[in-house]
Amino acid sequence: MKAEIYRLIDEILDFLWKENPVEATLAGIHRYDDRLEKLDLVSRKNKLRQKKEYVELIDSLPKSVSSSAELSLLRNALEVGVMMEESLQSLDRDAGTYPRLALYGVYQLIARSSAPYNYRAMRAIDRMREIPRILAEGKLNLSYGENIPRLWTQAAVELTVAGKEYLVQLIDRLVLEVPDLENVVKKYSQTVQGAFDEYLEFLLEEILPRSGNTFGVGAEVFEYLTSREHRLATDADTLRRLALEEIKLAEEELARLASKMEGRPGWQKSLAALDTEKPEGDLVAHWTRIIAEVKLAVQKADLLTLPAGDRLVIMPTPAFERFTIPVAGYIEAPPFEEKSRAFFCVTPLAGDPEARETEASLSLHSRPKALLTVIRELYPGRHTLLTRRKRKRPRLAYLSRGNILEEGWCHYVMGLAVEQGWFEDKRLELLVLHGRLAAAWRVLVDLDLHNKGLSESRAVSLLANGVGITQRQAWLQVRNLALYPTSSLGAMIGRVRILDLRETYRQAAGKNFSLKKFHDTLLRLSTQPLDRLERRLLRAIKQGRN
Repeated sequence: MKAEIYRLIDEILDFLWKENPVEATLAGIHRYDDRLEKLDLVSRKNKLRQKKEYVELIDSLPKSVSSSAELSLLRNALEVGVMMEESLQSLDRDAGTYPRLALYGVYQLIARSSAPYNYRAMRAIDRMREIPRILAEGKLNLSYGENIPRLWTQAAVELTVAGKEYLVQLIDRLVLEVPDLENVVKKYSQTVQGAFDEYLEFLLEEILPRSGNTFGVGAEVFEYLTSREHRLATDADTLRRLALEEIKLAEEELARLASKMEGRPGWQKSLAALDTEKPEGDLVAHWTRIIAEVKLAVQKADLLTLPAGDRLVIMPTPAFERFTIPVAGYIEAPPFEEKSRAFFCVTPLAGDPEARETEASLSLHSRPKALLTVIRELYPGRHTLLTRRKRKRPRLAYLSRGNILEEGWCHYVMGLAVEQGWFEDKRLELLVLHGRLAAAWRVLVDLDLHNKGLSESRAVSLLANGVGITQRQAWLQVRNLALYPTSSLGAMIGRVRILDLRETYRQAAGKNFSLKKFHDTLLRLSTQPLDRLERRLLRAIKQGRN
């Protein structure tokens, strides 16, 4: 029976990858590198029907089988996909879907795949051929769309304008690496650029004028995503109460800490003072030193087991990726590629035409901000968690990506670094508390955008004033919350739940409690949904005692 279930899981995954080729490439599955997703009405209906059939098939299995972690996660993904298509009709309303798929389709092959470059170049050309089709399907779908949110369309316009320039950079990189294909690449490049221009004109002339100000998904869909996608038995009122409590606690702690910092009467001024610190010299070398320092501090603390041979490459951000990684960023290794590497990219500032912007950007590379970024994204944060997951069960790790625990862990470990005193710098605590405040405000805005019809302008104002960020920064966050309802929950709820689980583990283990054992057990079980995790943790304690 077990072999049959694995075959069923493989069949469903292959169906999803075949229908979502860009996602397949991202996962390290290269059977469909020559194509892009089909989003015409007939294809959409066929995919929807097949997803429903797979859900029914899983439901028909014995409960002991269907409740297994992999099958349960897969069923959830299928069901949420059906709901999003039927209830939100996002393909008829979100104009950003189409240029995003076009860009990532080429980008994943050129920048992230570990396949031989000539192979990737040929597959990238295949996908370039597909871009005019996918943009044309987008225009047709959007023509029938109703209640299109203006905020979504504005984001799509920005993406299309910047994306065209970004695609030109990708294509230049392709020609540089494989000069024999220059004539073919340039031929399709001109066609693709023309398709982007036509799509932009369509958005500006037809979609933007009839886009409206309503974009909330509603309380019912928000609660569905909370309970089904994130597996949280927490209603909107409880989320609101928790967010308000976190805001109050974070503000009190920020005020307390700021009062101790010389000559800085308010936390806003204390944070602003960090913008005056700017690193000198080569930024990649600066970040490399900090990464080594953080990794050594984590090893010395001995509060968890770091993965051996984790294949992380530190490098300057390629020019064509600086649109998506303006400061520094982590790029996960494809989970299904055997010898894949993860990357940490650092974006240099050379060539920035605005001196003021260069100075402001340089402060984002300051030592305290870089320390927390490395803790959150590398050691012992996201990279550590994902590497540990992948080595245990790659398929389960893939199905668990982006879960509440992943984002919660990334924010929990920042607090852990301060709690355990890894670095003697009060500014780290200031940044961690500010991160807690920002995470709670995002939950509050997320709730009100989708449950209470909070307007875009009011949401931006609330976030900017509450968190102490610029209007532009707040707008970008509001835009993402509008596009991805419930996406705010992991940073706050995941961190709080990990702290609750730690206390449960401490009480159950008694005098045998070990923080290292807790962290290692949590990482080992991090593929599990939160509703199962506590039971597994307690079982692990019992097994350890026996």
